[in-house]
Amino acid sequence: MSPSPSRRRRDHSAAAAAALLEAALWCPRWTERLLAQAQPPLTVSQYLALRAIADGPRIDEHLTAAELARRAGVSGPAVSQLLATLVQAGWIERHEALSDRRRQDVSLTEAGRGVLEIANAVLTAQLAELLADVPAAELDALAACSQSCARRWRYASSAPAAATWTGRPPGRPRGHLDHRRAQPGVPRR
Repeated sequence: MSPSPSRRRRDHSAAAAAALLEAALWCPRWTERLLAQAQPPLTVSQYLALRAIADGPRIDEHLTAAELARRAGVSGPAVSQLLATLVQAGWIERHEALSDRRRQDVSLTEAGRGVLEIANAVLTAQLAELLADVPAAELDALAACSQSCARRWRYASSAPAAATWTGRPPGRPRGHLDHRRAQPGVPRR
């Protein structure tokens, strides 16, 4: 008896998730090393902040400190230090917002645009080299999947709640006894 279509889809999703997780765990370290070697060197948070500022706010919105913190992957309190570092480096400018004097708008300087262009070029070139021997059909699928994943991660309002260990592997029915529960002296939940 073959598994149901929904079961096959879950199995494929789980396999894809495991493969994506493997790549996702190595990608930040790889990116961090490349950015640290770039001229000028950048941290991942600085790079993400420059990208977020260059992308600007969504239509009819302002790029708030909270939104910048989310896009740069830093905490709310850390965003002010990040902005101060970028201002000191001469890569961004802060301006008092015309509509609300309590808020500051930020923009890239010419130097900041140049640093971002260099970082983008270094990362893109190195990644293209890494993928050079991958067949074209797989590259097309990777590009489509990557764009979809990036959109989902970028616009997720918050991190999902941490999974809670239930004492059984995913997909195992609730009534199933696992090996730990069958041991004497181990209380049942």
